[in-house]
Amino acid sequence: MSRNKWGNRSLLTIAAVVLALSAGCSSSTSNGKNASSTPAVDTAKPKEKVTIKVWANTRHDIEVRESLIKKFNETNPDNIQIDYKVYSDNYDEQLKLALNAGKLPDIAYNISADLANADYPLDLNPLITPEIRKRFDQSALTAPPTSKNGELDRVFENVTNLKLVYNKDLFKASGLDPEKPPTTWQEMQQYAKQITASGGGKKFGLGLPIKQTVFWRYYVIYPAAVSGDIYGREGWNAATGKFDFSPFAKYVKWWIDVNKEGSVFPGVGNYDNDMIRAQFSEGNIGMLSAATWDIGVFNDQFPAKIDWAVADFPTWGGKVLGGPAYETASGFSINKKTEHLKEAQKVWEFFISDEMFVTLAKKGLGSFTNLAAQDKSIQPADRKGSEGFVINGKSTNYPMAPRLDYSVVNPPLKVGSIDIKKSGVVNDVMTELFIKGKDLPEIEKSLQELGDAFNKLTTANVEAKTVELKKYLQPDFKPLK
Repeated sequence: MSRNKWGNRSLLTIAAVVLALSAGCSSSTSNGKNASSTPAVDTAKPKEKVTIKVWANTRHDIEVRESLIKKFNETNPDNIQIDYKVYSDNYDEQLKLALNAGKLPDIAYNISADLANADYPLDLNPLITPEIRKRFDQSALTAPPTSKNGELDRVFENVTNLKLVYNKDLFKASGLDPEKPPTTWQEMQQYAKQITASGGGKKFGLGLPIKQTVFWRYYVIYPAAVSGDIYGREGWNAATGKFDFSPFAKYVKWWIDVNKEGSVFPGVGNYDNDMIRAQFSEGNIGMLSAATWDIGVFNDQFPAKIDWAVADFPTWGGKVLGGPAYETASGFSINKKTEHLKEAQKVWEFFISDEMFVTLAKKGLGSFTNLAAQDKSIQPADRKGSEGFVINGKSTNYPMAPRLDYSVVNPPLKVGSIDIKKSGVVNDVMTELFIKGKDLPEIEKSLQELGDAFNKLTTANVEAKTVELKKYLQPDFKPLK
């Protein structure tokens, strides 16, 4: 791990609580003589119990969090009780109902834009002490461009790292070295063909879960990072201040070609990510794109029956020109209107403690910006694949794309017959190109039109004052450190 990136660590200390002492007093007799004074007795007045309501929307980590919460409730000196509730299916709806009823929780995890716009979150910048800064990667404590006046509404705790996972058993059975994953896309194409040829019609080199079209992000856009083909997320180029989807044309064509060769698990377009991950765990697919949360998927949800490993994505031309992409997200926000601000802050400090993140990481429940979790807690022997998803000195957190209001252009712009009215249109365009099996000139033309449309939409947002473009510019951004 790069020490220059992560720096030194220190534990967050909590100030001791000063207890009020009651004093005894002396009394006089009716004849004016002083009665013998009773010694003053020090008594500590019990603190009144304060309940802090915390809402979250993640169920995969509930066992760990509830165990630590129980310990906190039983041992904290301030008589604070955490009431922790998880809404995994209708979380945003529950938050909206609470907002309308004026009954929002004291602390909420992963708040939506609706709550941010409703002035729910407390600005945490004044609470970020030097000790906290030493305990987290800088990306965790940097307010995103979407924030109001540079306010920090959460410590961004989760790291989503995108990698290639591959089946070492299938590599070996196909005559490939299981310790040498592909280093170029051309090599990956050859590997996929070789795995498929030796698979007897049951095992295939690749999978592509584009029934959920969002997965073009994980199979084209972020994999292109190590080749130096992205300078921001979602096709945004933070250095030029323009959207540019043209670098992705060759990758879309690559997927069209390997599918035509029969190297992709059959039925592409009809299976989602769960279905294809289950096939990988069964040993029927050689290589997949995967994210940090797949550590839990391949260990628990669909326990892998194979020997598998994690690698960086291959490069296009054989030379690494960009860092592997990762994103930070989620975290606990404090209700700025809570009636128990002091106690809510103590609970928030508990949720961002080293103990919390180390325990979560030891269980393989994610990768985190907390340095103690990165450095100390990953147990590859216990949670296969964990080590491969740790962010390190090579990893790059690419700049965010502008959050566009698609309604400012009406009627919407088009790429072919597809309306530009949602961010997911990028995936829709790629899916259409793939399904129709287009050749490279047509792919390049469509992606150029897509970039032109997004840049017109961006200009319209700037004119409508819904986007402050300078917040999204990084002229000196370098994808490779």
